[in-house]
Amino acid sequence: MKCNFTKHFWDRWKDRKDSFLQYEITPEKIIDFATNPDFTMPDDVFSFREWRIKKIKGRCLKIVVEIKDDVLTIITAYFDRTLRRKGLCE
Repeated sequence: MKCNFTKHFWDRWKDRKDSFLQYEITPEKIIDFATNPDFTMPDDVFSFREWRIKKIKGRCLKIVVEIKDDVLTIITAYFDRTLRRKGLCE
């Protein structure tokens, strides 16, 4: 499956890069995590999006994706504290 990143992803990557790199997370690994998540959840705002969750050292990396015409578009990725507080990433 082909994967793309949005401009929003790259804009946020600049802000979050240091946090991601301390866990050795690269854009290539984000693609791998998005295609092989620990679990998925529907987006609670946009029905055509999905959350792909990867557990990393007790934290939840949430990758928001859209799939259209066999192309996986990665909208954004960030550590979600809400999912961690709910006990989903321990």
